[in-house]
Amino acid sequence: MSLSTLMRRFALIIALGFAQSSTAVSLKAETKALTVDGSAFVLRLPDGRVLRGTELAGATVYLALDGDQLAALRLAAITPDPEHPDILRHDFEVPDGRGGWQPACEPNAYGERWGFPVSLPEDHPGRDHAITLSCASGAVVKCARFGYKPWARGPHGEDLVPLHAACVRMVRADYCGDGHAHTRNGTMIDVYDDLAVQVRGLGDDPSFSFEAGWSPDGAVCLRHTRWTDLLSRERLLAQCPRLARIAFCDEPVARALGARLFNTSRLSPSPLPTP
Repeated sequence: MSLSTLMRRFALIIALGFAQSSTAVSLKAETKALTVDGSAFVLRLPDGRVLRGTELAGATVYLALDGDQLAALRLAAITPDPEHPDILRHDFEVPDGRGGWQPACEPNAYGERWGFPVSLPEDHPGRDHAITLSCASGAVVKCARFGYKPWARGPHGEDLVPLHAACVRMVRADYCGDGHAHTRNGTMIDVYDDLAVQVRGLGDDPSFSFEAGWSPDGAVCLRHTRWTDLLSRERLLAQCPRLARIAFCDEPVARALGARLFNTSRLSPSPLPTP
């Protein structure tokens, strides 16, 4: 069972058992004892001890699924990301059905199969549950790696949760803000914002043009869709009347409409190779 399948059925994290060579502890923890701080699990033990982040490497988390079924999720390894030390890479593993373990995450475009837990507000488009588990191939992790970490602050103390939410919409090409993605894994886009967390890097590439401005609710206006064979601009505007009301979209128009992020993409992207 993959992590995405688990998350569709996941009710809440209810228990955790682990063994460490130094303490040889085995326990079941109440849900409230297992929380998330940034991208790290935090476990408060009955005896007052607190285990955090990398200290939980080797633990097995049990997820409560439909019908009181438990699903095991092993934290095989937990290591800081080399470029973003406050992002902890969790090697999530699930039973392989043969007595062993296998990666829970599908690989991203670079073959990475790790993920992390995060606590997101209830209205956040990336939120699955009180604790969201996301893989490196997913928008929640990608946007954190872009610099929009929902637990952090911007260069002048700005709350980055709205930018992270807008980024999740953008990465998924969720133009209407209705939870429907219109992109393909591995598609190249150029992302930038007014805080300079990300700056425009492909401005001299004529094959890239302005696509949309983004808010936590989706695109505020749209110049073109990312993959016209998945969704044409005309069909999108028919589905999303609020975007159809904006006759022209460029960066200044999007900014005036409340965009927090902007992106460019290829007008005619080449088909991606089949894995």
